[in-house]
Amino acid sequence: MPATFTLDEHPDAWILTALGEIDYADSPAFRSCVECLLSGAPPAAIVDFSKIGFLDSSGLGQLLRLHREYDADSRRLVLIPSKPVLSVLDLTRLSERFTTAPDLASARAALGT
Repeated sequence: MPATFTLDEHPDAWILTALGEIDYADSPAFRSCVECLLSGAPPAAIVDFSKIGFLDSSGLGQLLRLHREYDADSRRLVLIPSKPVLSVLDLTRLSERFTTAPDLASARAALGT
């Protein structure tokens, strides 16, 4: 199933929600969302991947780019991973890099919003 993305802009944190599978074909749409998050410069962001069934290397690369740039700018980022996304992060030994939460309420709490 192709991925769909929504980006909700709130004063305290922007929320990027994805649904489906993120593979090479969906990479441009995901890259566009990442660009919006980076150029919009919200102080915090939540990436809700709780309904993502598959994440390939192109999607992982964009997620890492977002993390790296948020970290460099001292902005806060919380990821809500699905089991498949968490498996990819564990397999690539990247799970320690991300602040994760099991759901949106927990992600907001982690950000203090």
